[in-house]
Amino acid sequence: MKPIKIAILGTQGIPARYGGYETFAEELSTRLVQQGFEVTVYCPVSSGIPQPPIHQGVRLRYIKSPGRGGLANILFDVWCLFACLGKHDIVYLCGYGASFLAFLPRIFGARVWINLGGLEWKRSKWPAPVRAYVKVSEWLCGQTANRLICDAKAILAYYASEYRSRAELSFLAYGVAPLPLSEKSRDLLPPPLTPFGYDVLVSRLEPENNIKEIVEGYMGRRGPRPLVVIGNLDKRPYVDALRSLADDRIIFLGGVYDKEKLAALRRFAFIAFHGHSVGGTNPSLLEAIAAGRPILAHDNPFNREVGGPLLRFFKTPSDIPDQLALIEAQGPAESLDQSQRAQAWLDEHYSWDQIASDYASLFREDLKCTANA
Repeated sequence: MKPIKIAILGTQGIPARYGGYETFAEELSTRLVQQGFEVTVYCPVSSGIPQPPIHQGVRLRYIKSPGRGGLANILFDVWCLFACLGKHDIVYLCGYGASFLAFLPRIFGARVWINLGGLEWKRSKWPAPVRAYVKVSEWLCGQTANRLICDAKAILAYYASEYRSRAELSFLAYGVAPLPLSEKSRDLLPPPLTPFGYDVLVSRLEPENNIKEIVEGYMGRRGPRPLVVIGNLDKRPYVDALRSLADDRIIFLGGVYDKEKLAALRRFAFIAFHGHSVGGTNPSLLEAIAAGRPILAHDNPFNREVGGPLLRFFKTPSDIPDQLALIEAQGPAESLDQSQRAQAWLDEHYSWDQIASDYASLFREDLKCTANA
C-alpha cells in the first residue's frame, strides 16, 4: 500500500526557528513519518541557513520567498500552493491568508485542510485594510477548503456560529514539548534575578495581549519583587507608553531567543502572567503551564480552555493585586501540587504523541470517506 502523502504549507519551515506554526509543523510531521506517512514541509529559501533535503524523515521542499511581512507571507503561501499541485493526497495550509486560492489543489485531486489559528483580524498591529482582508479570508477558507482545523474548541464554536462553512470543522489540539531544562538552568538567570525572586511575562508587546493592563495592575501591588517583561522592544508608541508607565519594579528584558534561557526564566519565576486574548491555543501559555509555576491569566474563553483549573484570572488591572496576594499566600505543598497537576493536565490534553495520533486517524478517515464517496 502506498503511503499517504501530506504537504504542510504556510510556515517558515523546519527545523523550527520562529513561532508556533513552525513548532507545530515539526512536531507533527516528524511523528507522522514514524507512522508511515510521506510528509513534505514547504520552506522558504533563506540565505545563511542550511537547507537539508530531509529532516528526521520529513521531506523539505524549498521555495523562494519574496521577503518577510504580511504581503510577502501571503505571496509565499500562494507560490507554495502552485508548487504542490498534483503531488500530495492532503495539502494542509497553516493560516488562511492565501485561502482565496486554496481550491487549486482540489482541482488536482487533493484534499485541502486549513488551520484557522486565532482571531487574526482582531490584532491591532494590522491596519484597517489588512484586518478587513484577513476577516474576508477567514470566511473564504470555509468555502475553498475541505476541512478546517481549530486548535481550540472556542475557535470552533466561534467559526460555526459566525459563518456557514462548506468545509467540515474539526478540533485537534496544539501540543507542548518538555521545556529544555538542566541542572545548570539556574545559572542562566541574568543578574539581578534569583530563583523565585521575580515574576515573568513572556509575550509580544501588543495591546491585545494586555501588557499595559498587567503593568498597571502590578504597579498597584506592594512589595519589591520585580516583574520581568520578555518581548521585542522595537520602537513603537505602545512600547514607549509601557516604559513611561512603569517604575523600577518592571524590568524590560527584551526578546530572549535562546530556548534554554527562556525555559529557565519561566521555571524559576515566582508567578507567570499571560495576557493573550485573541488566539486559540497559545503556545506561550502551554509553555508557562509546562514550567509548573502559578499563572495569572487574562480571563477569556481561550485561556480558560487551555489552562482549565490550573490558572487564576484577571479581567481588569484592579483584579491583579488581590490575585497576586492569594497566590503568595500558598505554601510549599501547594506549589508542588501545582507543578504535578500541570504535568498531568498537559499529558492528558496536550501531548504531541497523542495529537499526532489523532491527526493520523483523521487523515486516514478523510481519505477513506473520499474514496467511498
